[in-house]
Amino acid sequence: MESAKNRKTKITRLFNKTVENMRVLGTFRKKFEASVRRYAELAIQYEILSDKWYEDGCKITEKYTNKNGATNLRKTALYMAMENLRKELIDMENTFGLTPKGLRQIKAKGLEEKKTSALDAALERMSE
Repeated sequence: MESAKNRKTKITRLFNKTVENMRVLGTFRKKFEASVRRYAELAIQYEILSDKWYEDGCKITEKYTNKNGATNLRKTALYMAMENLRKELIDMENTFGLTPKGLRQIKAKGLEEKKTSALDAALERMSE
C-alpha cells in the first residue's frame, strides 16, 4: 500500500493538472476548487482500486449463496465500487468540461470564459 504522503502528492499533482486543463478550455472558476480536489481524490481512489482489481485477477463476479441455499453469481464488491467511482468521475469530468460532451454542454450554455483577443488586450494596455 502506498504512503499517505505519496497519495497526497498524487492528488495535488492531479488537482493542478485538472485546473490547468480547465483553464486551457476556459471552464475553470475559483469556486470549483473544492469540487476539483474531490475529483482528484476520487481519481486516486479509483486508481488504487483498479490496481487491486488487477492484482486479484480482474474478477468481475463471484459465487454467492443466499439464505435459501441458492447459489448465484454476483458482481464483486471491488468491481461494484470501481463502477460507482467510474460513473462519478465521468459525471464530474462532464461537469468540468473535460469531455467532448461536457465541453459541448458548457459552450451551448455560454458558460465558458471568454478569451481576450489580442486587439482587446492591446487596447486595454493602452487605456492604463
